[in-house]
Amino acid sequence: MTKPDSDRPFAVITGASRGIGAEYARALAARGYDLLLVARDEAALRSLAETLMANYGGVVETAVIDLAEPGAAQQLHLAAQSWRSHVDLLVNNAGFGFFGEFARMSPAALEAMVRLHVLTVVETIRLVLPHMIARRSGGIVTVASVAGFLPIPYMAVYAATKTFLIAFSQSLAEEVRPYGVNVQACCPGSTATDFHSRAGSEPHDPIGLQLPSEVVRLSLSQLGSGQVVVPTGFIGRFVRLGRVLLPDRFWARLTGWWIQRSLTGRSKPKQPSIRT
Repeated sequence: MTKPDSDRPFAVITGASRGIGAEYARALAARGYDLLLVARDEAALRSLAETLMANYGGVVETAVIDLAEPGAAQQLHLAAQSWRSHVDLLVNNAGFGFFGEFARMSPAALEAMVRLHVLTVVETIRLVLPHMIARRSGGIVTVASVAGFLPIPYMAVYAATKTFLIAFSQSLAEEVRPYGVNVQACCPGSTATDFHSRAGSEPHDPIGLQLPSEVVRLSLSQLGSGQVVVPTGFIGRFVRLGRVLLPDRFWARLTGWWIQRSLTGRSKPKQPSIRT
């Protein structure tokens, strides 16, 4: 049964157990949101929820769901509805990455990545969006990546799913603009999380890594500004401009060289890194 709505806005955050997702949770709790935190790590979710309620008050609920499984979006929607009749802000952050030669990657892992990054995101938005349209308010933030701006050998599927999320967000934003619903594709560059180490790479960012708090601060500050695609660092803005000025073949060769340089063990394929 749906619990009575309160006057506090309600946000659902996927991949909330660590990194950027946990930072969205902290930032939104500080802004007075009640939260539903979704991930696979039950202990991490409970710890974060207890900390947020102690520090900011409000209600913070958790749901342990593997969003790479079929039917996960429906599970997520039912969990949200069990607490509130509608979602004011949806943050699609859950994801994972791995590096290596496409032909040597696990088909099951590739399927899980496409389902998590693409199908579950699309299905979840489809379930929550009608309520936002009816209320003529709401927001959807999907965490894509600067990787979505480029062809990236040895991250071919990962980069392609992020490209999809950017294009989908741009199209959807225009559809729902008359209804007062805000859509954003947040595109971080290299960020100080455990993504790279768990994926088996060592990031070589000449200007340093972003902090998750920096990513989230810029994302939330731009939500509702009319800017749909939000690169959160210098590298993202530089790459987005450079993509227009230089041919795709140049970027494919450059990024392929960069990824090979970053791989732990060089060109050995890696298993999935993060699924939160």
